[in-house]
Amino acid sequence: GVTSLSLKANGSGIKRGDLTIAKPVADISIADVAALAVRGSVRAENVAQGQNRVTGLNLTFDQQGGRTGFTVDGRYDGGPLSAKGDMVASGGRTEVRLTSFAATPKRIPLKLARPTVVAIENGTVLLDALTIQTSKGTITVAGSAGPTLDISARLNALPAALINTFAPTLGAEGTIAGTVDVGGTAAAPVVVYDLRWSGASVAAARGAGVSSLEIAAKGRFADNRVTVDATVSGPGNLSFRGGGNVELGGNMPISMKFAGDVPFALLANIMAQQGFTLTGSAKVDLSLSGPAKAPQIAGTISTAGARLVDVRRNLALNDLTANVALDGRQATISRLSANLASGGSIEASGTVGIVPGSGFPANLRIRLNNATYVDGTLFTANLAGDLTLNGPLVSTPVLGGRLTIRRAAITIPERLPASLSQIDIKHRNAPPRVRQMTRDLRRDTSAGTEASGAIAFDLAVSSPGQFFVRGRGIDAELGGDLTIRGTAVQPIVSGGFDMRRGRLEILGKRLTFTDGHIGFGGDLIPTLDLDATSSAGSTTITVNVAGPANNPTVTFSSSPALPQDEILAQLIFNRSLNNLSAFQIAQLASAVGQLAGGGSTSLLDGLRNKLGVDDLDITTDESGGAQVRAGKYLNDRTYLELQQGSDSASSKAVINLDIGRGVKLKGEAAGDGSAAGGIFFEREY
Repeated sequence: GVTSLSLKANGSGIKRGDLTIAKPVADISIADVAALAVRGSVRAENVAQGQNRVTGLNLTFDQQGGRTGFTVDGRYDGGPLSAKGDMVASGGRTEVRLTSFAATPKRIPLKLARPTVVAIENGTVLLDALTIQTSKGTITVAGSAGPTLDISARLNALPAALINTFAPTLGAEGTIAGTVDVGGTAAAPVVVYDLRWSGASVAAARGAGVSSLEIAAKGRFADNRVTVDATVSGPGNLSFRGGGNVELGGNMPISMKFAGDVPFALLANIMAQQGFTLTGSAKVDLSLSGPAKAPQIAGTISTAGARLVDVRRNLALNDLTANVALDGRQATISRLSANLASGGSIEASGTVGIVPGSGFPANLRIRLNNATYVDGTLFTANLAGDLTLNGPLVSTPVLGGRLTIRRAAITIPERLPASLSQIDIKHRNAPPRVRQMTRDLRRDTSAGTEASGAIAFDLAVSSPGQFFVRGRGIDAELGGDLTIRGTAVQPIVSGGFDMRRGRLEILGKRLTFTDGHIGFGGDLIPTLDLDATSSAGSTTITVNVAGPANNPTVTFSSSPALPQDEILAQLIFNRSLNNLSAFQIAQLASAVGQLAGGGSTSLLDGLRNKLGVDDLDITTDESGGAQVRAGKYLNDRTYLELQQGSDSASSKAVINLDIGRGVKLKGEAAGDGSAAGGIFFEREY
C-alpha cells in the first residue's frame, strides 16, 4: 500500500535564456508518493545568470506534508554562501522562514541578524523586519513589494567603507545612518531618503588635511529625478548648506545651490606644501547648472580679515579682503586688498577664466601702495607701482608694469654666516635600484624647478634715489633703472644703480666714494662695485668693494703700487707698516675684520706675520663687542695668548703649559684683577 520512488540524474549542462547550469546532479527519494514525503539534494558545478554566478552549489531539502526544510551551500562572488530555513505553502500563501543566511557579495560580509519570515501572497512579497548585519552596522527592511511598493529600510551605523567596494580609490570612512522609504510601482518607484554620514571622510580630503565632517542629506527620487537638501558641518566653524536636483537621463542636467562659511584651515595641508599659511574663512554662495560632466558655476566668494603668510619669501599679508563673482565662464575680482605686515598695502582686480581646459586665462591689475618688503637678511625696499598679470595661469602668465623704489636699503652683513660646502659623494658599485632612484630624484627635482618658474617678467624698475648700501663702514646712496625679463627661474636683469653719494669709514678715517654701481645676477642678489679714494702723503689709495652683497670682497690698491697691508697702514696711520706698534697692528687687524666680515683674508695673514705671532684672530663676544686675539708659542710646551676686548674684564692674558701625557695647566689673568686656573686632561681616541 506504499509507493516509493528514487531518482538519480546528472548531465553536462542545462541552458535556458541567459540561465546556465553546468554539470547538474540530482539525488531525490520519495518515501511515500501518496504522502509526498520528498527528500534529496541538487548539486551543480556552476549556476550563472547575467552577472550573477554561484559555484559549488549544493541544495538539500526535506519535505514533510506542507513543509519543506532546505539548506543551501556554495560560493557567490568569490565568497562563501549559506542559507538555512523552511518553506510552507498553504491557501495560496507561501512563507519562507529563514533561520540563517550569510554571503559576501563584492567582499561585503552580510549575514542574517535574526530569523525572519518572507511571505509571498497573490504575487506580493511581504517582509517582516528582515535585518541584515554587515560589519558593525545593520540594515532592517520591512514592507511589501508587488504591483505597488511599500518598503521601509532603516540603516544603523553602516560603515561608509562599504562604498569603497564599488569605488576603490574613494577611501570613504565613517558611518551612515537613516531611513530609505520606497513607494510607487516597480516601473515608477518613488524613493524618499533621510541619511546622516558621521565622521565623513574620503582619501582625497584626508590628503589635503581635511578632517572628518558631519553630513546630512534628505530628498527623494521620482520620475527619473533626484532632489537633495544637504548640510555639512565640521571643524573650524565649517557650515555649508545647499540643495537642488539632478536629472538622471540624457546629459544629467544639474540645478543646485550651496551657501555657507568655509574655513581656510581646510586648505592648510595644501598651502603648507607650497610654503604658505592661510587663516580666516570665506563666505560662499554658489549655484551649479548645466550637464553633470561640465557644470557651470556661478555665484560669489568673499572673505575679510584673513591672513596669508609666504614663509619662503618672508612676506605676510594682513586684513586680506576679497570679493569674487563667478558667472560660469570667468571669475571677476572686484576687490582684493591686503596690508603688508612690514608696511604698505596691495590691491588687485580683474578677471580669471574658469572654463575647463582654457588654462585659466588671467587679466589682473595689481597696485602697490608704499608696500614695504623685508627679506629678513639684507634687503629692505619701499615700493609703489602698477602691475599687470596676463595669460594662462597654468602655463606662463606675464607679470609686467612699472615699479618705483621709493626707498631701499641693502645691509652688508657684519659677519659672514657659518656655512657648509657641498660634499661630493660618489656611490661606487651602486645596485640598479639605487641608480634608478637617483635618476628619479634628479628628474623630480628638474620637474619641480621647471614648474616653479611659471611666471614670466616684463618689468621696469626705477629708483630715483634713496637706495642705500650700509654696513662694514659703508654708507652710500645710489639710483638708477632696471629692466627685468625672463622667468622666475631664469630672470634676465639689465641696467643697475649708480652712485649718488657715499662714504667709507675705517677706524675714524672717512673716505668718499667716487664711483659705484649695483647690478643684479640671475638669482637677484645685488652685486656691488664701489670705489672710494683717498690720499696719504704722495700716495693715492683706492678701496674697492665688489661682489655679491651678502659676501663682498674688499681690496686695496694704490699709486704708486704697494702691498695691501702696507696700503692700509698708510691709509690709517700715514706711516709704513714696519713703523707701527703692536697695538696699531691690532687696530689694523680689527679694521680688516670689520671689512672682511670676520673671515680670514690675506691682509689678516700678512698682519699676523708682521706682528710675529702664531695666531691672530678677530672675534665678537656675546654682546657683539669686537675682540682681538693674538697668540704665540714660547716653546714646544708653552703657549701665551693675549686678548683685547671692549672692557677690562674681557682683556686678559692666558698661558697654557703642556706637562705631558695629556695633562695641561691653564691660567689666566684679566685686566680687572680677576684670575683663574685649572688642570686639564686630554686624550685622543
